[in-house]
Amino acid sequence: MRIERIETITLRHPWGPAEKGVTRDWTVTLVHADNGLRGLGRGGSADLIAREFAPLLVGEEPRRIARLWDRMYRAAWRFRGPGRAAMTSIGAVDIALWDLYGRSCGEPVWRLLGGFRDRTPVYADGIGYNANESPKEVAALVRKHADQGYRAVKFHLVEPDVDLTMEKVRLSREALGPDLKLMVDVHGVWDGPTCVEMAKRFNPYDLYWIEEPIPRDDEIGIYRLIREASHALVAGGEGEGTLYGAQRLITQGGLQVLQSDIVVAGGYTNLLRMAGLAEAHRAHIAPHGAQYPDLICPFLAGVPNGLMSPACPASEPYQIWSKMYSPRFEVKDGEVQMTEKPGLGLELDEAFVKEYRV
Repeated sequence: MRIERIETITLRHPWGPAEKGVTRDWTVTLVHADNGLRGLGRGGSADLIAREFAPLLVGEEPRRIARLWDRMYRAAWRFRGPGRAAMTSIGAVDIALWDLYGRSCGEPVWRLLGGFRDRTPVYADGIGYNANESPKEVAALVRKHADQGYRAVKFHLVEPDVDLTMEKVRLSREALGPDLKLMVDVHGVWDGPTCVEMAKRFNPYDLYWIEEPIPRDDEIGIYRLIREASHALVAGGEGEGTLYGAQRLITQGGLQVLQSDIVVAGGYTNLLRMAGLAEAHRAHIAPHGAQYPDLICPFLAGVPNGLMSPACPASEPYQIWSKMYSPRFEVKDGEVQMTEKPGLGLELDEAFVKEYRV
């Protein structure tokens, strides 16, 4: 089996409430083999894939994934290192290669990645995209997502107002009750001393994790201080795509939940290495990517220290993962049952593709 061509499709779909008229472009990557099989990935730059990576891979044996990943990664250093566009493109191609590998041998990807569990927990991650949401509105959305079956919910902070934040946390915890998990993504809006103080103030509300609390230029030292002050896990690293960067966050920063993005990290091949690194230091891995539970869940099912996948719920207007496949990819009762179909077990909905293809 050889790679015959690599195809990219751009889908332009509404982003947010339809009446606002905002759209977002999504790249789908298809790796075609000479035996008629194809593998599917998402993300990356269509131009970069076509110009830089496809010429490296066409004609190669697609099941030698680690070798092909290394070839793409080394090429990325031509651009002064593996930046975000390069790594997301590597990630999209890498996931498509794993899908193709599974289809070629008749096995699901989650089992090829290790097969540790056959169900993956999923948390709701769709609150806070609208900066004008009041504490009561945030709490109502938290409850709404819990009522959809999610047993863990996260909301985003987009302003540094500490009192407003505490009111959102307090009301959200009241809305959830004591038994469901609540997480907060801080987006680095506070300085170090404020982070540590807020970590202490959060303790009565039993947060499961505090995510990205500090800007990246100050994260190593402050992560450890937050860890000492908080009952919650310290999570972060969503923008870190390299193994050496993940090592720094875990070994020097004491990060407890590594969140390297599913495609920014370069796909499954590199995430497997990151998962091993994290496990060696008793840390969890929970990749960032609320738009990609379809890709994250098989990875987390494969590894022993996989935690939870984010998902912007199907009820929210900031995602396409629940619409782009036939049959649809679904989260039920806060988890995803792994497929027995080969590869990722996903087939594009051709009518959806036809409607939104650029």
